[in-house]
Amino acid sequence: MITKSLRWIAQQVNGELTGSDAMVTKVTTDTRELQKGDLYIALKGERFNGHDFVQTAEKEGACAIIASEPVETSLSVIQVADTKLALGLLGKAVKDCVNPKTIAITGSSGKTTVKEMCAAILSRRGAVLATKGNFNNDIGVPLTLLELKQEHEYAVLELGANHLGEIAYTTDLVKPDVATIVNAAASHLEGFGSLFGVARAKSEIFKGLTQHGVAIVNADSQFAPFWLGKLKQRKVKQFSPTEYNATADFYAKDISLSLDGCAEFLLCTPDGEIDIRLALPGQHNIGNAMLAAALTMEVGATLEDIQDGLANMSQVKGRLNVKQIAPHIRLLDDSYNANVASVNAAIDLLSSFSGRRILVLGDMAELGQKSRYYHEQVGLYAKEKGIDNLMTIGVLSQTASAVFGEAGIHHTRTEDLLQSLEATLAAEFRDITLLVKGSRSARMEDVAAAIEASSLGKRNRRRERVAC
Repeated sequence: MITKSLRWIAQQVNGELTGSDAMVTKVTTDTRELQKGDLYIALKGERFNGHDFVQTAEKEGACAIIASEPVETSLSVIQVADTKLALGLLGKAVKDCVNPKTIAITGSSGKTTVKEMCAAILSRRGAVLATKGNFNNDIGVPLTLLELKQEHEYAVLELGANHLGEIAYTTDLVKPDVATIVNAAASHLEGFGSLFGVARAKSEIFKGLTQHGVAIVNADSQFAPFWLGKLKQRKVKQFSPTEYNATADFYAKDISLSLDGCAEFLLCTPDGEIDIRLALPGQHNIGNAMLAAALTMEVGATLEDIQDGLANMSQVKGRLNVKQIAPHIRLLDDSYNANVASVNAAIDLLSSFSGRRILVLGDMAELGQKSRYYHEQVGLYAKEKGIDNLMTIGVLSQTASAVFGEAGIHHTRTEDLLQSLEATLAAEFRDITLLVKGSRSARMEDVAAAIEASSLGKRNRRRERVAC
């Protein structure tokens, strides 16, 4: 954080300072991470109250406290009406001081990948602050803004939500120069009520645009007309997540996939065309790259920045990772999270590989009353795309394996799934690709780790030696 005084902070958060003034360089809401000299904000939630830890904060060396309740401490205190709102106001004030060119991204899936693509591109031009991990809600966004320092020329912020109004709040803090909705799909339906509710909630991101801000719209989305109707007084550009679309300003031509599943294509933009080679696998990342190009060009990136950034970016932590666990077995670990759109995109990637293709699917969470229907649709889509086997684990995903047919097998334990995989692959000499996918609550990362550590690879290597 940029260095500011307690007196300045009190003014920004509409608080009253009691005690002596001091300079602050860092803010925290967690006493477990607190370092000497930090300002501690005592947040309150349904299941916790940060005011209970004020004594701990003082013991750990905090310089002051922001509180909404009376607290016993010898430290300086900034008293406010609501500490969560104070956190937001402080984050907004710091952002206004640094004033970086700012991109805001939301969507049902893909927003983290687009964020990382934008950061990789803009890092060719200057210092970039990008959202870390899942710090994309009404607490995480202001905490991210508080990480801004004077040297940051760009900020790329991911905004998530599970209910109406959350993105409106965080976008008002961020005030982006350019904003987008990657897509709107069946996700968090328990909080939004319907698919249209998702689209409406995501559209809140455009309300916080600066006066001359630009909205980037997915031209292929079924909700594009709805979003464009809200943007009649705004500057708008459109991208196509597939190939050429007559209404799109950004689109791709001459698309091909390499053996590692990474796409190569000609990127077409209002400023010209350039060849792109992606470092991330999956045809769905073509659309993500289109969007990243559109967003970053609005804040000054060149075609060469885009080409270089996309070609050399690192794997996105926690997202799709391709691992060769044995000479003939490839593991696509996409276990971080799942909704219908992201699962279908992963199935598209799986279908692009040769040999036997096996989908290992866990439950997709927060899909509301139509959960079983959406799992059924995923099972049918996997069958339509020619996936050889669908192995499911969990309660809801059983619907997917049931509609898949004979090659769909349901399991209740990871151990049973591993035995089933080994039996299925016992006499298999072709290349094998396993895709592991599911919501975070399904803990599919544990399933992926179990597959990687299992005897599948050892058995495959033994067969290879015998064949030689």
